[in-house]
Amino acid sequence: TPTLMEPEFIDKIIQTLRTYFKITEQCEITMECNPATVTKEKLEKYRQAGVNRLSIGAQSFDDDVLQALGRVHKACDIQETFSMARDAGFENISLDLMFAVPKQTMKSWTDTIKKALELQPEHISLYSLEVVPGTVFGQMEEEGTLKVTSEEKDRKMYKRAIEMLIGAGFNHYEISNTSKPLLECRHNMKYWSLAEYLGLGAGAHSYIKGVRYYNISDISSYFTVMLSQDTESTLRLGGEEVFGADCVDQYVVNSYQDNVSEYTFTALRTKMGVDFNYFNRRFKMEFWDIYGEQRLEFEKYVRDGYAISDYRHIALTPKGMDISNKIMALFV
Repeated sequence: TPTLMEPEFIDKIIQTLRTYFKITEQCEITMECNPATVTKEKLEKYRQAGVNRLSIGAQSFDDDVLQALGRVHKACDIQETFSMARDAGFENISLDLMFAVPKQTMKSWTDTIKKALELQPEHISLYSLEVVPGTVFGQMEEEGTLKVTSEEKDRKMYKRAIEMLIGAGFNHYEISNTSKPLLECRHNMKYWSLAEYLGLGAGAHSYIKGVRYYNISDISSYFTVMLSQDTESTLRLGGEEVFGADCVDQYVVNSYQDNVSEYTFTALRTKMGVDFNYFNRRFKMEFWDIYGEQRLEFEKYVRDGYAISDYRHIALTPKGMDISNKIMALFV
């Protein structure tokens, strides 16, 4: 949780980045924040340091659901944190919300969406609870003490939220993300368009010049390497200098088809879908020249109302987003 850090450290990080990188005045600088981990004074200092967008991990406005998730904050803490952020000068605030949580009812979920909208944030993200092996919920599922939400209820909760958010003027620009017009999360949009990004720190990932890099994840090992390395060290692929730092644990060189598939897969997560003009410029080929074998099967989804296809692009409909993985699998 970045907001556990004192503001002077955040300020130092941002100023160091400005020293080594050309950062525009219009740059969107987002900081994640958990309720009840900040004060108004800290938020004011984060804002002064250059942070101009806050993403609050609200999860729910139901105290019972928050307790089930193991969260330390309560619903009232979300409202207080949001109010303090506004007072501190944040004009772009996002709320993360979670659904399909054990014991969460449709009424509880609907009330959470209503309370989130009452705060008038600029962005709302929606995530379905994923039970992962090795976690507390994963162990409970193995022991048979966890009642997992049915897929049918999961989809109903998702649809209900999207209906409410669109009705409130939000743009459903990506499967899990909604925003007020022109306030889509910029770093999210980089991922969905296969743009380059640089990850700094232990366990960070990067995508540069068609190569995916994975930094050392163990923090102690990462620090040892960073403190002892030659600052001019470089990683070379085929004799070409691609990236500098000994902190890279592993890397994967994407093939042409990897890049095509990854762009197509991620672009279909968005409302805009696959833009043929962008695709042609980027990959120097027509989309259907590459995916001609998949076209007939994709057209079935178009006829059934799950997708749209025209001379400009292909995209999923709201109905298609319910079975997005099945459709996107055609292009992997």
